[in-house]
Amino acid sequence: GTFTSVSRNLLPKLLSDFHALYPGIHYELRQGEYDNIHEWIRNGEVDFAFINPKDFDDIEIVLYGDEAKIKDYLTATERVSIVHTEEKIDSDDEPTRAIRRKKQASMVLAAKDVKDGKVDAMLSAGNTGALLAAGFFIVGRIKGVERPGLMSTLPTVDGRGYDMLDLGANAENTPEHLHQYAVMGSYYAENVRGIQKPRVGLLNNGTEASKGDPLRKETYQLLSED
Repeated sequence: GTFTSVSRNLLPKLLSDFHALYPGIHYELRQGEYDNIHEWIRNGEVDFAFINPKDFDDIEIVLYGDEAKIKDYLTATERVSIVHTEEKIDSDDEPTRAIRRKKQASMVLAAKDVKDGKVDAMLSAGNTGALLAAGFFIVGRIKGVERPGLMSTLPTVDGRGYDMLDLGANAENTPEHLHQYAVMGSYYAENVRGIQKPRVGLLNNGTEASKGDPLRKETYQLLSED
């Protein structure tokens, strides 16, 4: 999702370079006003958006990476600063080893700043496993959460969308982990997406309490006790 001005001035070079690096990835570009883009994001109809920073005049942005390369694409500098580093974690790096060995990688520096309270949150389109490892080993877990999870808001016919997790952060989970994901997803739906009393569902092979393997049955029991 993007404003018309952004799609005309910024995206041609950005998308051209992106296609050269990742020719197998296809994308759809939507243009609209702020309210449209905000609704697309909330409903999961778009994965990310380019917006005018003037709509968020209380937000400061810190970019981590090679300063010279960042400035090739940076068209707005108001409330934007750069932490320069030439080290990065590649997509084929082993996540935990990369976090521990590449101390000056952009993702590691960003995670440390979250840990130290210098920034409030971090976003990355890089190595997903390394991002999870950075959250786990550098930022630290929320009390009561044993494992981080990946969440996405998926679109629905009625336009409301629904939140689903875990979507690939962990190959195996316990009933306690699934219960924790339910709590986190419910909190996100209510406090970020504004859904009052969100319903929580467990993906299973039937609706009856007796259906499913031991993992689903135990998870269902934990959920029903909340």
